[in-house]
Amino acid sequence: NLADWRPALAVLHAQLADAAWQGATARVVISDHWARYAIVPWSNDISNDEERAAHGRICLAKIYGSVAEQWQVSLSEAAPGKARIACAIPETLLGEIRSALDAYRLPLVAAQPQLIAAYNGWRDRLPDGSGWFVTIDEGSLAAARLVRGGWDRVYSARIGTDWMVELQRLKTFGRLAAQDGENGRVYVDAPQWLRELAGDCGTGIEWLVDERV
Repeated sequence: NLADWRPALAVLHAQLADAAWQGATARVVISDHWARYAIVPWSNDISNDEERAAHGRICLAKIYGSVAEQWQVSLSEAAPGKARIACAIPETLLGEIRSALDAYRLPLVAAQPQLIAAYNGWRDRLPDGSGWFVTIDEGSLAAARLVRGGWDRVYSARIGTDWMVELQRLKTFGRLAAQDGENGRVYVDAPQWLRELAGDCGTGIEWLVDERV
């Protein structure tokens, strides 16, 4: 249900009411509950940003249907000949986030979905080659297959509270990565409590830990 974000917005309003946020700028990470992704193949027939945006919407619509028309679509940068990533977030959600920030006079510097924000945060630790990058939060999982120069597959799902089931899903990604050849691994961004629960998931899974903390 696209209205599911309202409890999260209520929490955002409550946090912003704290005087400690006065004078701050906002960088918002949006849960993958409300983000949709698609790989946009390179096309020699597309020559400008408007055509690229339309191509991205077509790729999203093939997966998610006409609801993509109600979303704001952003495309990643890519070198000529390489695929791009299309990401869509509901326009209404973005509008309500902006309204909440405006109410407390906080400028919005950036808004990114969880998978993109997590990938950018860890990309220096990730290989430029085969493997999977997975980010997990309560209720959502998103994954990108890493290839030289970017991604070639993206997957997202809502997940339940049976974490043993979700850990088995991670092991499935591990098997897929192993089939990709040399150095195929699964790199997982997840809360510490989930890392502790998981224990040893196998040699093909690497839990990403910020060593500065």
